[in-house]
Amino acid sequence: MSSLPADIGNLALDAAGVDFMVADLQEGTKPAQVLLRAYGQCLRQLLRAAPWDFARAQMPLVLLGDATGNTANVSTKVQAPFTYAYQYPNDCMKLRFIPWNEGQITGTPTGNISISTTIPLTTATGIPNAIGRRLRPSRFLIGNDPNYPSQNGAIYWEVQGQSPTGSTVIMSNVKQATAIYTRFMPYPTTWDPLFRAAMVSFLAAEIALPLAKMSVVGAKGALALRKENIEIAKARIKEARVVDGNEQMASSTIAVDWMNARRSGGWGQRQNGFCDDGIGTYGGGYDSLALADGSVF
Repeated sequence: MSSLPADIGNLALDAAGVDFMVADLQEGTKPAQVLLRAYGQCLRQLLRAAPWDFARAQMPLVLLGDATGNTANVSTKVQAPFTYAYQYPNDCMKLRFIPWNEGQITGTPTGNISISTTIPLTTATGIPNAIGRRLRPSRFLIGNDPNYPSQNGAIYWEVQGQSPTGSTVIMSNVKQATAIYTRFMPYPTTWDPLFRAAMVSFLAAEIALPLAKMSVVGAKGALALRKENIEIAKARIKEARVVDGNEQMASSTIAVDWMNARRSGGWGQRQNGFCDDGIGTYGGGYDSLALADGSVF
């Protein structure tokens, strides 16, 4: 099994027709330099391109702001119309959704609201009503807030979502929010086989022209190999979207007339059946992937 970024890079060099092997992406050779420039960006884009099972993470968010003023030691500055501002996880590649399920016993990050665990029990099993139930998505919005700049001395250019002029925040009306998101997965040993194959082809398509002079098939052959690798990457990502989509739990709500008219018995604020109907999005889905030939998939 290929277990290092250099191993993935070498597979991509093979696919691009480059007769060269790197021992480390930071070794300084021409192929290593090209791979190093493309590798991180390709990895991040590909993680956003499908709801990969292996990259799914579920973590409690760190509270930055509470507009109600009920939480000590946090700001009250939250962009309207939301109640809470949370720190964007620095390993989050794609925020999938934030569940409405309040009362989940997941532990409280330092400074977050501590909600009572005295929850009504179901009549059937005696299990708290938030446990074992489907995670129902709430509305959220991602934005930049100048009220939360990076701390003095922070190496902000190396931390996602941080800058001296403001930070990326997640705005929500959910207390003690938990995020379900696609996590940055740098270790190939954790990758799904479909992801590994797609990464090799995607990376090969990106490096084919920069390394065309080193290709055993020449510049024209390198262009043909780039096209071939793009098609392979598309096929593998398409298959992965289907497979992972079938294995995932639902993260979106299908609108139904009778539910749209219902205004009681739900969770959240300004609820539409069981979800709120305010500004923002329910789920992140996955992104289209921009490929080296200018096509989008």
